[in-house]
Amino acid sequence: MTKKKHLTQSLGALAGAVLMTLAAGAAHAGPVAESGDAGQLLGSAQTFTGSGAISAITGSLLTTSATDYADLFRIYLHAGSVFSATTTASAWNTNNFDSALFLFDSTGHGLVANDDDPNVGPQSTITISQTVGTSGYYYLAIAGTGYTPVSAGGSIFGDLAGKDQVGAVGAGGSGVLSGWQSISHENGDYEVVLQGAYANAAPVPEPATISMLMAGMGLVGVAARRRRSQV
Repeated sequence: MTKKKHLTQSLGALAGAVLMTLAAGAAHAGPVAESGDAGQLLGSAQTFTGSGAISAITGSLLTTSATDYADLFRIYLHAGSVFSATTTASAWNTNNFDSALFLFDSTGHGLVANDDDPNVGPQSTITISQTVGTSGYYYLAIAGTGYTPVSAGGSIFGDLAGKDQVGAVGAGGSGVLSGWQSISHENGDYEVVLQGAYANAAPVPEPATISMLMAGMGLVGVAARRRRSQV
């Protein structure tokens, strides 16, 4: 093998390795599973690695703790996108209980909740049907019906029984999530199917990494042109 050919192949391998590194940092595909027991407040909510789209979250209520009535997950939503979360599109062996879904903003203020999907009750569906207003972290909770989030002022969403999707219209609707009230006899394995949710914001490659990639690709091109000119 000539020195020029060896140089071309080496630089090509370098550029390929850098591309794979960038892709690996951003990748996070498909469904994700609850790890241990997701908490019920912002400080103990379960988070995810990577930055790719999350198609579904699977987990369970009341399997690891006698007070595990709700699970809270941190997700990333992009401004201008449509977001939805539902337990109506899941596998037959999940969501065999009366569920409720809740969405909070990055500070814990309630945005929207649903107990029973009007078409497939007692399963639950929430959606931001226009578009998400602000990019950032949001918090999605699933609970058994009857277990509701509260702020210092009281219930954040009020009474959900017999209602479709509602906003933060309860007595404590202007406050931030500080706890949960009542209990629920509804529990089991769940799967929440998502649209428009991501693990994190897309990472920005370090300038040094970009420079190395561009330099490697440029040298590959120079070496290739020199090789062709000598044929």
